[in-house]
Parts: sequence; structure tokens; C-alpha cells
Amino acid sequence: MSILKRHNPVLERRLQAYLVAGDIQGLRSFLEGLSHQDFRTAGFLLGEKLLSELANSETVFWNSFLVLVSSNSKAYLGTFLKAAITLYSAGQFKLDVLTLQKFAEVASPIDCRKLLLTLLPVVRTVEEVRSLLHLFCSDDIPAQAFYLLSAGTLPCYYELFQQLKKMEHDTKLLRTYSVQLMQRGDNLSYNMASILQSYFALGELPGTFSLRLRDYELSRLDGSYELFKKEILKI
Repeated sequence: MSILKRHNPVLERRLQAYLVAGDIQGLRSFLEGLSHQDFRTAGFLLGEKLLSELANSETVFWNSFLVLVSSNSKAYLGTFLKAAITLYSAGQFKLDVLTLQKFAEVASPIDCRKLLLTLLPVVRTVEEVRSLLHLFCSDDIPAQAFYLLSAGTLPCYYELFQQLKKMEHDTKLLRTYSVQLMQRGDNLSYNMASILQSYFALGELPGTFSLRLRDYELSRLDGSYELFKKEILKI
């Protein structure tokens, strides 16, 4: 295996020139003509630096994503997801649902899994969570629950709660999810397990909860994300 070279000023300038010009097809052709070692270096430079510098050029970023990732997701998906997280976390741009929708049409199951496991823990709104699940996951509740549990964030737990209400009579499965939440070990997940226990009347679970909501507090969970957030964060 060749050693990854993290610095190549000439290569970096060439890549940057294509991005600044918005010449995505030219960038694709240039990348395809590189040696294996230079291609690895280019991927590192794009993911760690160059794509993250496109904060004021969302169109270029998402056009590049669509062209490059759709053509070779194995080579480019991780690179673009890394840069997308950097830009999104800095509040510098939003997810482009239309671009992601086009990519979803050609994405493999492995691509979908990688994208969901990477982006769901980062996105800040319930709407974004729902958009990602709609595009890259089946409508099967257990399939969606897997990703929502893995992410372990407030928006994801709210959406998990909404999905589990559709299967409120499957006490065995609800208990399984509650135990999985407890096994995560963090306060938010424990509080979520406590909510499921009380809301769905699951009986005793193998643990002790600090959060204990009264009936009128449980009824608020059906109101809105903000009300759900207020209740789950009480302790």
C-alpha cells in the first residue's frame, strides 16, 4: 500500500483552480487521470481543506458532490461527507435536499447506510432528519429506528418517538428499544428510555431512571418538538 502524501502544492493549486472556476467536469477528468498515489492525495486535500473552503460557494460544492460522488461513490462519498460536516457544523450552509434526492436515485445500500450514519448525528432539525430518512432509508420502522438510535440526538429521538407511536401495541419491541437506549449509557438516552417506559406502559426495565414524568407531562410529548425537548431535558 502506498503512503498517503498529505502535501502537494502543485496538485492543490490545480484542484483549487477547477473548484474556483466551477469546472466540475474538468475536475472529474483531471482526477480520473491521476496516478493512484496522487489520487489519494487529491482525496485528502479535497476532504480536509479545499471542499471545506467552499462556504460561499454552496452551488459548486453540491454540483461537485452530484457529479463526482454519483460517478464513483466508493472514492468520493467519504471525502464529501467529511467536508459537508465541517461546513454544516460551522453553520455555513445547509443540506441540499434536491441534490441528495438525485444522488439517492443511484446510491447503493452501502452508500445509504454510510450517509445516514454520518449525517444523522450532525443535523440539527427534525425536518432534516425526516428528509434523510425519506431519501435513504426504507419506510420500515425498525430500519429507521436503527439509524435514529445510532445517532442518539434530540431531533433523532423525537422522530424515533413519533415512529414508535405507530407500533405502540408491540410491547416486546418497544422494550427492546428501551433497553438499547439504556445500554448507550448517556443521560439523554436514559431519559428517552424512561419516556418510552412511562408513555407506553412497558412495566419495569432493568435500570433506575432519574426522569419521571407525570401524566400531564407525558401528554405534552405529543405536542411539538419543542415541548418534547423541554420534557426530555428536565433532568
